[in-house]
Amino acid sequence: MNDSINSLGYLSIGSQMRRTYEKLQSEGDKIYNSINLNFKSSWFPIFYTIANSNRYLSVMEITDRISYSRITVKNVVKELEKEGLIEIKSNPNDKRSKLFKLTKKGENLKPRLETVWESFSTELQKIFNIDKDNFLESIKTVNDTLDKNSLRKNVLKAYFDFTLRNAKKEEFKAIGELMVNVYSSLAGFPKIDKQPKYYEMLKKVGDLTTNKNIELIVAISKQGKIGGAVVYFKDMKDYGSGGTATKEKNACGFRLLAVDSKFRGLSIGKELTNECINRGIKSNSEQIIIHTTKAMKTAWGMYESLGFKRSEDLDFMQGELPVFGFRLKNKASR
Repeated sequence: MNDSINSLGYLSIGSQMRRTYEKLQSEGDKIYNSINLNFKSSWFPIFYTIANSNRYLSVMEITDRISYSRITVKNVVKELEKEGLIEIKSNPNDKRSKLFKLTKKGENLKPRLETVWESFSTELQKIFNIDKDNFLESIKTVNDTLDKNSLRKNVLKAYFDFTLRNAKKEEFKAIGELMVNVYSSLAGFPKIDKQPKYYEMLKKVGDLTTNKNIELIVAISKQGKIGGAVVYFKDMKDYGSGGTATKEKNACGFRLLAVDSKFRGLSIGKELTNECINRGIKSNSEQIIIHTTKAMKTAWGMYESLGFKRSEDLDFMQGELPVFGFRLKNKASR
């Protein structure tokens, strides 16, 4: 056997599992064929799920039970129906949905299959009982971990390895363009033609840093890509919003948080927010003030998860757009 895949270590897991899957599929099909059973290994999880239900099942119910994609389930049930092993009927509660149950032919085949599956199980247990580890439990743990923790997110976070720092002058233009793109694409947020002055401010966001109390914080990948940015205000008198926020004493704040759509899901927004919180703590601010809108659902939820509390006294109208205020008391002042 070519050992080039084995030499890759953990990078070979996908290839190794695919190789194992294909071997098991091939061997299974040969076994069914050898005992004259018109059955395919690829049908097993779906047939088994339907066979062990005492009622009709929908595609969604099957996918929920075995974590297969809907298209995979639909393709397999078509093959099973063609072989006369399942029957399909319309869902009386949802005309777009179909329901599946074994036919008499399928019920008659089930006992023969169960005998084969028992032998399968015995032999597979011998194969995968490596070093007395519970292989099935290990596989379940791997799948549970993949469900709970996004492999994509963790790999990309490590690959881009974003760091936070104050933006450089040569980055101001790109950050301004990023903010314009992000805010103009928000559903329910005013477009450029409705609030041209606001977008002009976004475009020239770097100009705010001429005030020594205002910092433009940027997330930069190790490849030099801008992932997101936020404006931090050491003193609320420079905050520049409507309402009463600029009158808050012993407070800092941040506005104009934006994350490039290409890097969403990598916790950049949360890291930028925490950076502002930490800067507020270091400056001995008693509280941190922020604003958001209903168009920014993801940010709203993130702020609340970090401990920000709604403060209706900070609310204001930006033209026809309601803007909602939040406060976070710094730990030192709580």
